[in-house]
Amino acid sequence: MRTKTFLWTLLSTAVVLATATGCTTTDEKYEYIRIQETTYSFLGDSNEPQVINIEASSEVTAEPSASWITLSDQTETSLTVSVTDNELDEERTGIITLTAGNAYAEITIVQLPRTNNMPVYNYYGAYDMGAAMSPNGRYCVGTRHVLNEDNSYSMYPTFYDLKTGDVIEVGPLLNDQYSLEKPMAVTDQGTAFIYTSQNFTAAITIDGDVFIPEVPEGSNGNTANVQSVSEDGSTWVGFYYPEPLNCRPLKWVDGIPEELEMPELTYRGDKPATWCMARGMSLDGSVIYGTQWEDFTTGMVYWKDGKLDYVGKDCFKRHTEKIKDATGNMVDYPCVDGMRCTAELQKMSPNGTWIAGNFYEEVVDADGNMTTNIYPAFYNTVTETTTIFRDNPGCAAITATEDGIAVIANGTTMMTSGFVVDLNTGANLGDCLSYIKEQMGINVSDGYITKFSPDKQTILGNMMKSSALGTEFTQFSVSPRPEK
Repeated sequence: MRTKTFLWTLLSTAVVLATATGCTTTDEKYEYIRIQETTYSFLGDSNEPQVINIEASSEVTAEPSASWITLSDQTETSLTVSVTDNELDEERTGIITLTAGNAYAEITIVQLPRTNNMPVYNYYGAYDMGAAMSPNGRYCVGTRHVLNEDNSYSMYPTFYDLKTGDVIEVGPLLNDQYSLEKPMAVTDQGTAFIYTSQNFTAAITIDGDVFIPEVPEGSNGNTANVQSVSEDGSTWVGFYYPEPLNCRPLKWVDGIPEELEMPELTYRGDKPATWCMARGMSLDGSVIYGTQWEDFTTGMVYWKDGKLDYVGKDCFKRHTEKIKDATGNMVDYPCVDGMRCTAELQKMSPNGTWIAGNFYEEVVDADGNMTTNIYPAFYNTVTETTTIFRDNPGCAAITATEDGIAVIANGTTMMTSGFVVDLNTGANLGDCLSYIKEQMGINVSDGYITKFSPDKQTILGNMMKSSALGTEFTQFSVSPRPEK
């Protein structure tokens, strides 16, 4: 029998502020209900009960809207939800209403028909700083933080096994040991790499072991940052800081770090390069892409079989132009037309054929005013040619499959939607949500695709969520139904 451990987070919060006003004093009482997720899904039959964790300002009353939903084992912090088998040929939906004083919240319960082999949708709002997916889509991983009574934090790295449906928590890890923040990568063998506030990556295995990746001798402290992993888990890429204001790309093989070739000059070519990071890699580690940082310019480079070059080198161009400086004088400025990205880790197709990025074109008019045109673009490392989508200015290239199915987001920052294109024909295949429905047969309400597994049966997506805690971005996945 499979066992599941379900996550707790401040994902959805219902808050009521009650105010009593007199002549001279004002007393405020915050009434709230915080729940793990707003929607829970069940199969048509043979379901295990699901535990929903709750935090509230006072005792919670829970009432289901349908007789097929049963609540049990309710405590101050949780309740257990069970459903009867669905004998209908269609999906059914019910609501659990939660009240705590004047605070109110709803949980939607969705149950599929009794016989259903549709893919599974998972929402990772329960992870505090998003989720990362392994190369073949076996695991998604994230971290939740719990405030202890002594005001310290405990952290729980959490592995969601998309193959079995199990959720495995590791920990607790204390904040003063490893202040875990954003998950960067996870292997299909079950090792997660999570960025810490101390500016290095901690590695946590699904069995609970914790270690810090090594850096070359003579480094300025513990500064290893793993960004991507190979299919077999033996190769990692990322960067480290050998000294202040100096960042160099790294490749680890069986845990042993080695520097990748460093560019001689900055992206603009006006001084020696001191800052370069490896970001993503192909399944076998033979193709790696990275970013060359210089102020706010983040040019893209790549290494293929160890050889360094510029992503989009066929359209890369340096040109010196006269621009107007802050005092109104005309000065020489090193402009660059070329491919850029920032800290995205999913820009490469599985075998390294395609690298997604944005083509920046810097144009200066006769008065010395510079404008930058931005277009989504995809570089082919085999043909060494770039496909630029000039009909979609102001959009961002996100990712691609090995056979040239690619995703473009609407906008370059704070993106909430996107569309799919065929790089071989240039055809627009429709928006991401319609593509998911057509290819996978499941409805997704919001977001866009950020990563495909090699067989395209599993996707990771990005979406925006809003709650009483504010607006932020999180991830979702669509994957084949777990094995029973």
